Amino acid sequence: MSTPSARKFILGLDLDGVVVDFYRALKPVAATWLGKRTEDLTDDFRYGLKEWGLLDKVSGAGGYDLTYPLLHKHAVNQHGIFKNADPIALAPFTLRRLSRLGVHIRIITHRLYVGGLHGESVTQTAEWLEKHDVPYRDLCFVEDKLSINADLYIDDSPKNIEAYRAEGRPCIIFDNPTNRHLGDELRARTWDEVYELVAAAHGRAQG
Repeated sequence: MSTPSARKFILGLDLDGVVVDFYRALKPVAATWLGKRTEDLTDDFRYGLKEWGLLDKVSGAGGYDLTYPLLHKHAVNQHGIFKNADPIALAPFTLRRLSRLGVHIRIITHRLYVGGLHGESVTQTAEWLEKHDVPYRDLCFVEDKLSINADLYIDDSPKNIEAYRAEGRPCIIFDNPTNRHLGDELRARTWDEVYELVAAAHGRAQG
């Protein structure tokens, strides 16, 4: 009689701000687009990047509308940001370590929320993952991240983190200025800390 294999442990992995150093890559693009100096754009920002001078919505004032979706489209189309951004330190290396440990990596990203970019966003994402040798079993482009199952999630978005918490799903907070009001429960500031948290959860799941 064959021995049953251990249950698959799934890590639900966000990309931007967790694996991809998205904001660092976006800053010089935004500075040029906004007519500012890179050093004038603060690292203490919130979602929507109002601190950089972006608007919540189209102003209708007849000028060039400085909304985040327009900057996002420019960064993808003109700068290939999803292909050219650097990884966060040790992220690809640590994900390879976790994969060797037996962790099933399921990427869950909302990169398709700006219309007209879907093909380019998917292509750039796949190329970036191959370039940096990031292991994964599933690549999910979704808005509703709760629709994708995992044993443990890692995200930096306060909205997603709070949604996971409301459903009783464990989520590692990957630290940045947008989420520091959420407390330090399951928080990681480096990928060394991510490894320890995920490896421990994987070990508990295997019994």
